[in-house]
Amino acid sequence: MGKQIERILSVERVEDLIAVFGSFDENTKRIEEALDVKIVNRGTDLKVSGEEENVDKAIRTLEGLLALSAKGEVIDEQRVRY
Repeated sequence: MGKQIERILSVERVEDLIAVFGSFDENTKRIEEALDVKIVNRGTDLKVSGEEENVDKAIRTLEGLLALSAKGEVIDEQRVRY
């Protein structure tokens, strides 16, 4: 088992955060399940915790989705899975 860590990802626009979370947080739940991490929203910060490698992957995934949202892209299940 890897080292357990926690990282904070700060989000500038609440609109992007809402898009990434999806309806009833379905998008973040998919990321949590796929990568075995926990994602908690604290205002404009996302706290990601779990094994270091998985947290790094989750942060990269969230950053990618936030970038797509900032460009006006729709964040749907297909994009989250990709």
